[in-house]
Amino acid sequence: MSGAPTEHGAGWERWFVAGLASLLVVVPPIVRELYPFSLPSMFSRAIARLAHYEARDPRGAPVPLERLRLHVPEWHDPPVQTLGRDGYGRRRPASAHVLGEVASAAEVRRAVRWALRRDPTLPAAVTVTQTVMGRGDDGALTVQSRAEWTITREE
Repeated sequence: MSGAPTEHGAGWERWFVAGLASLLVVVPPIVRELYPFSLPSMFSRAIARLAHYEARDPRGAPVPLERLRLHVPEWHDPPVQTLGRDGYGRRRPASAHVLGEVASAAEVRRAVRWALRRDPTLPAAVTVTQTVMGRGDDGALTVQSRAEWTITREE
C-alpha cells in the first residue's frame, strides 16, 4: 500500500481543516468576545453583595416581586456590550433591584409605591424586607444588614 491518500474526500477535508485552523488563529484577536463561548455570564461579574427581597401583604401572604418592581431582571444576561451591540434586543423590565447592587430605602419605596398606584389588584400596603448578604471578615457568607419597610399606596 502506498502512503498517499486514496479516498475521494481527502483533498477537501484537508482544505476544510486548514480553513478551520486559520479561523481559529485569525478570529480571536479580531473578535475579543463571542458570547457565550468567551464569557460565560455566570462567572463574568463577581458579586460582592447581594440583596434579597421579600414582600408580603397585610395578611402575610407573599406578593410577587415582579409586580412590585423588585425582581432581578435576567440574572444571566450577557454583558451589555457584545460585538458592539447593546444587549440582545431584550428590553429589561424596570426594577429597583440590580444584581450586585443594594437599592436604598428611597429607591425601594419609590418603585413599590409606583407599582401600588398603577396596579389596583395589588394590596393597599405591602411590607418589604431587604436582606443584604456578603462576605464577612473570615470570607464566609453572612447577612450584612436587614431592613423592613411598610409601604402604602397613598403615602
